[in-house]
Amino acid sequence: MFFSNKKIVGLDLGTSSIKLSEMTINKNGTATLENFTFISTPSEALSNNEIVDSFLLGEVIKSGLKENKFTRKNVCVGMWGTAAMVKKISMPKVDPKLLRDQIKYEAQQYLPFEISQVTLQYHVLPFATQQDLMDVLIIAGQNEFVTKYVEIVRYAGLRPTIIDVSCLALSNIFEFNYGKLNEPVALFNFGNNSTQFVVVFRGEVIFARDIPVGGFHFTNEISKSMGVTLEEAESLKISGAQTKESPEGTRTSMDVAIDYVTEEVKNSIEFYTSSGGDLQITKAFFTGGASLTVGLIDHLQKELKISFEEMNPLLKIQSNNKKLSSQYLKEISPFMSVSLGLGLRQTGDT
Repeated sequence: MFFSNKKIVGLDLGTSSIKLSEMTINKNGTATLENFTFISTPSEALSNNEIVDSFLLGEVIKSGLKENKFTRKNVCVGMWGTAAMVKKISMPKVDPKLLRDQIKYEAQQYLPFEISQVTLQYHVLPFATQQDLMDVLIIAGQNEFVTKYVEIVRYAGLRPTIIDVSCLALSNIFEFNYGKLNEPVALFNFGNNSTQFVVVFRGEVIFARDIPVGGFHFTNEISKSMGVTLEEAESLKISGAQTKESPEGTRTSMDVAIDYVTEEVKNSIEFYTSSGGDLQITKAFFTGGASLTVGLIDHLQKELKISFEEMNPLLKIQSNNKKLSSQYLKEISPFMSVSLGLGLRQTGDT
């Protein structure tokens, strides 16, 4: 969540596409986008949304970097899904010298895997829910997945300088553009296979969760209900989004999927509340390719009674690349948030 003028590549490794960005942070608090590109994620490199071919992913990234004339070597890559966990915990106040050992002890109660199998980081929040306690954000990355991300970056001919978490990158880019708001705000990044859900308050992440729904869910629903291939279903979905009109069967399938996604989002908000989220969410920002799904945001607002606003990840970022026209950036901005959030990090961050 901190920025400087040191240069790094932000690498957002998604199941549908890979996004890479190069930025320079200016002294006046704005940023300049030097380079950005999309690369299609080869489906054979993944299985059940998990990496199975690090070398292939590295080679695809290497080709994309060369073709688009990226110059930097240091990389910040974002982990997501089962690879990492971010959780706020409350614990008794302890001597700072004993804090790390105490956090390891406390974290074991919440981790779904052995503490020896993860790389653990933490951040003490500047506020707590109870006076005699301290709130701590723990970030745990499974070592086997960390190794795979490092392999991918090295196969691409780059240096894995920072391993981050995508949901933290999402909060990063939001804070950079909108500041530290004195109210709890929900951030949603609707991706292809999952939706990152983050709650931020006064510039701090107080809740984060990956919801296992995304754009693919709409495609799959169309495919099943209409008896067409996934490729045909994807075409029908995109056609409906572009023309605002679609065959009756497609619209019915989309409505079913929207209901399901809305229910999953609702359940996640309820989980936030039940897990100690005593700060009620009244406003949300959205981004991600699947957020463009016709009717989705309107339905979420209606059912959840929460105001949704489109996040502009380029609010304080200007382009310094003639190939990235303002119209093109406007069209692709929903896909850029995580990569730009990763690109705001600096060499030496932990």
